[in-house]
Amino acid sequence: MPPKSNIVISSPVRKKLSEVKAKYSSVRRVSNKQNNVFVKEVHYGLMSLQLKKSTNKDEDAYFKDFLDNLDNDSTIAEKLGIIKVTFERESANFNNAKTQLSGYKSKQILGIAPQDKENDSDYRKDWADKIIEYLNNGIKWKYENSFRFRADMTRNKNGKIDSSLDEVLLNEDIGGFVGLYLFDEVNTIKDNKEIMGYIFGNKENLEHGESLLLENWNNWKDDE
Repeated sequence: MPPKSNIVISSPVRKKLSEVKAKYSSVRRVSNKQNNVFVKEVHYGLMSLQLKKSTNKDEDAYFKDFLDNLDNDSTIAEKLGIIKVTFERESANFNNAKTQLSGYKSKQILGIAPQDKENDSDYRKDWADKIIEYLNNGIKWKYENSFRFRADMTRNKNGKIDSSLDEVLLNEDIGGFVGLYLFDEVNTIKDNKEIMGYIFGNKENLEHGESLLLENWNNWKDDE
């Protein structure tokens, strides 16, 4: 066996282009990761659905095409059980819309469960799945888009909902929701501690609950 120093290693020879059978191909688009869908229910059957990016649960996914469809055809919202699209509230302590890193305010899709389905996890999941089905198969997206159900964020205590309306709705929407969907007059509920507590979980909000409701009572009725 010759010494290693005497071994000659030949360089690989490139293929001749004439031997390569190649066809033009466009750049392959890599499918986006699926965006995440979160659902949360608070008192009185109010359900909030958030559509978030796969990479950041605090940033909204792109869903403008979906909102355009809702604006152009009211029957879509009716079929999907959507009552309104609003800004997400930062917390019960602050009447501010949640702001994303992009500077845009986060939006949420709202629905309401019938009284016999309040705090029913199966109902919430079915509602979310119906919307996801439409998002994935009923829209011609400007940008490639898909969604998946991620989690039910509903908070329960002793088997009952443990989240007030002021955790998800801005004051302007709390009055609007209560006035349109729940009660006829503020006077019928302003002295009921249980009802007002379900609406306003924050102590300061509760102290000013009557005036907050009166100020915003007809907000959603004006949209009819």
